[in-house]
Amino acid sequence: MKITSLALAAAGLVTCMPFASASDWNTPQDPFALSADSYYVGTRGLSAVLITSKTGHILIDGATPEAAGQIAANVRRLGFKVEDIRIILNSHEHFDHAGGIAELQRLSGAEVRATPAAAAVLRTGKVSRGDPQYAGLLENDMAPVARVGVVRDGETVKVGPLAVTLHATPGHTQGGSTWTWTSNDGGKRVNMVYADSLNAIGAGGFRYSGDPAYPNARGDVERSIAKVAALPCDVLVSAHPEGSDVWKRHAQRATLGNAAFVDKTACRAYADKGRARLQKTLAEEAKTPAIVWRDDAKIAEMFEKAGVTGTFVVHDVAANVYTGHDRQRANIRYVPASTYKIPNSLIGLATGAVSSVDEVLPYGGGPTYLPQWARDMPLREAIRISNVPVYKELARRIGMPRMREGLRQLDYGNMDAGAVIDAFWLEGPLKISAIEQTRFLGRLAQDQLPFPKAAMAAVREIVRQDDHANLYAKTGWYMPDDRKNQIGWWVGWVEKDGKVYAFALNADITDDTVGAKRVPLGKAALQSLGLL
Repeated sequence: MKITSLALAAAGLVTCMPFASASDWNTPQDPFALSADSYYVGTRGLSAVLITSKTGHILIDGATPEAAGQIAANVRRLGFKVEDIRIILNSHEHFDHAGGIAELQRLSGAEVRATPAAAAVLRTGKVSRGDPQYAGLLENDMAPVARVGVVRDGETVKVGPLAVTLHATPGHTQGGSTWTWTSNDGGKRVNMVYADSLNAIGAGGFRYSGDPAYPNARGDVERSIAKVAALPCDVLVSAHPEGSDVWKRHAQRATLGNAAFVDKTACRAYADKGRARLQKTLAEEAKTPAIVWRDDAKIAEMFEKAGVTGTFVVHDVAANVYTGHDRQRANIRYVPASTYKIPNSLIGLATGAVSSVDEVLPYGGGPTYLPQWARDMPLREAIRISNVPVYKELARRIGMPRMREGLRQLDYGNMDAGAVIDAFWLEGPLKISAIEQTRFLGRLAQDQLPFPKAAMAAVREIVRQDDHANLYAKTGWYMPDDRKNQIGWWVGWVEKDGKVYAFALNADITDDTVGAKRVPLGKAALQSLGLL
């Protein structure tokens, strides 16, 4: 897996990171001493600390998969053997701190120790559904880690004379861990702290003010902040080094030596940063009303009986209530594929790239994926058969500047058109969640988008379904070149009794039979709610 700032930005994570950006995470960094037996061996953007003894070493954190080799090289540059690492510990179970652990375990033969919640993630490599950033981390699975033992709050991990104590600090994740030990530096006892992230950062609509996926998140963060603030603390290294001013102190090391890292107020200052971040997060959440979500057992049963993994959500626009199956997945962004033909049509009409839905557009000639696409046709017909070549031509006519502005005006998903004008909705980086689809479609249905009313009326007309006069819909199928992780969509809205009910279904396409189930499954769900 290659981690990029682009992928993280699409997940909505880079912009909210208070420390180094993802582009810094794998930047090499020379190792250096923190005390007589403890060394910084991480990258420029991600911490890792080696605690040494003659009978074996303890390593805290493994950074990203790409950084594992750098950490191992740094251990060797200090004159130690990677094979002498006996135990690997972890701050929390995200790929940027645990992604390299499997490789480092392979190189060293070490055992791994973590809290129960973190251990469960490390063993599978899959992010927990209770993780506040779950919706943004699904594309960042880690290699599963073997031989993971459990450590509980207050317990101590020992290797020879080394003794490292766990202080459970959940909140950023459910398995968050802060580690403490003592070092003898020049005859002085030094209290060493490796602190986990204390930042209240969520993704995909997660709310620290209250979220069923992790109801205790706010309380956990508050308790963890207080716990770190109260620790005996002379030298602090945080999971992201900028958080504890590691580089500011490192710059003074040439004149002060290891004393440059000593600051008895460091843990309190670090906790204050976490407290400020929590207050900022809560203030931001207070500006947006919490989603009212109702799980529907019948719809969940329909998905199970159909053998389909996915989500279905219906947004009662007037009441602002969401009903459906799998709320967490409904907040996860996926490539929209051909459902983007709806906003593509809107932007094309609004900008004059196409004069009307009846103007014939060329398909471009050459071979096509489906034979029915191999002719020129108007949007009215092209959207019905999901003619990709025709809609690529429309996108090229719109052009990147106007397309980007259109995405911004529509507030469509992550609004990222990337660099390729005729592929960004088919291959990414554009992504949108099911809930975001319903918000966009609900506004389209009610003439509430900042676009000409004639354009909105024309698009509504061409997505109206022949079999149900009150049903407006469009399918989509994300099919990457490797045919892995395919996603099927069915989105639209229903008009009933003067009200609008916008809906979105997406599902993992494991074979063609699942693709064929999208529309029937969605219609059955609408019927069960009395909307169709």
